[in-house]
Amino acid sequence: MSAYITLATPMTDRECLLEALAALGFGSQKVEVHDEPVALVGYEGTRRGQEANIVIRRAHVGGASNDIGFLATKTGYQAFVSDYDRGRHGNRWLAELNTRYQAAWTAKQERLAEEERKRVEEERRQLVEAQREAIHRKAKKLGYRVQETREDGKLRLVLIKRVY
Repeated sequence: MSAYITLATPMTDRECLLEALAALGFGSQKVEVHDEPVALVGYEGTRRGQEANIVIRRAHVGGASNDIGFLATKTGYQAFVSDYDRGRHGNRWLAELNTRYQAAWTAKQERLAEEERKRVEEERRQLVEAQREAIHRKAKKLGYRVQETREDGKLRLVLIKRVY
């Protein structure tokens, strides 16, 4: 029975870790995701003492392999790779996984930043529209007509009152 080696990783985001695993050939059909950790299974089909939240079962790792697991901790996921499986899924594989994770994390941060920019822009647009409507209402109440012009992303309101 191969001993499991526990490796701390800087990976903290589940979504990005799953994306990185998929990029390395372990898509959603080959990876189990659990909110509560489950036991890893060794090459003989026996339960091991290690538990993980993200599990690649031994059938997907290779013949005579053990499960590979990732346990969620406060400081990041701990990777469990058996000594036997380190040949194919050791330091080089984990380094490539980390590279793919960083790419997924960067893309996620850019996507979140863009979503936040759009959210702030929409809030600003709604505020301007509410102010515009308030000006129109008040101007009408006071007997003014409003002339609007839009230029270079700016809104200009001119109040006009005819006195006869």
